[in-house]
Amino acid sequence: MTNHAWTQPNPIARESLPEAAQRWLGRALPPDPDLPSSIRIDQEGDMEVRGSWTPFTASGIYHATPLSFQWRARLRLLPGVWIVAEDGHAEGQGWGGARLWGIIPMGKRTDPEVLTSQRVRNLGDLAWLPSFVLIDSSLAWSHVGQYACEVRSRAGDREIAVRFDVDERGDIIRAYSPARPYDVPDGYAEAPWSYEFSDHRTFGRVRIPATAVARFEKADGVWEYLRIRITAYTLIA
Repeated sequence: MTNHAWTQPNPIARESLPEAAQRWLGRALPPDPDLPSSIRIDQEGDMEVRGSWTPFTASGIYHATPLSFQWRARLRLLPGVWIVAEDGHAEGQGWGGARLWGIIPMGKRTDPEVLTSQRVRNLGDLAWLPSFVLIDSSLAWSHVGQYACEVRSRAGDREIAVRFDVDERGDIIRAYSPARPYDVPDGYAEAPWSYEFSDHRTFGRVRIPATAVARFEKADGVWEYLRIRITAYTLIA
């Protein structure tokens, strides 16, 4: 398939973006980038589950306009015991839940806080989706410094923001939100949240971080709960 098959009709001019975002996109994308409306990212890694690190494999489908995603992971808890975890948001609805053996529901949440949480995550995921920056005109970008920029969006009636840190070469090394909701037994709490990115590699024509660590900076300490490795990157639409 030729590059022209992926071209969007009116891509956003890179020159309209903050300096750090321009440097990042200059590093991540070629001058004539493919601009697909949907991308599939396959992952493997480890998730913290009740104090233990549990291996998982996952696949996420990400859409540019409107920005949304569906993420599905399989975790092996014990021999013969596994769960399917599903996260995502679309059309103003966020969700998160799990099913034992992929069948028996183990809880699912769809509250407004879940939409906010998944939207913040989706903004952080832009580190793996640099072409979407040139497609989604609803995202508001601002200058933070020579090595940082911020993107703002909305989750329902709430404004959310994620800051991206970029190193001297233009590789994106961190995504940070000052407040992302997470589950607690009686509802939800909020804490600063981040991805720490490393091991940048080229998948096809896109340079992205191949590994990431996700953390919440909770009042009682840092909670590192997810370690991700990208295994495949596919343009699907």
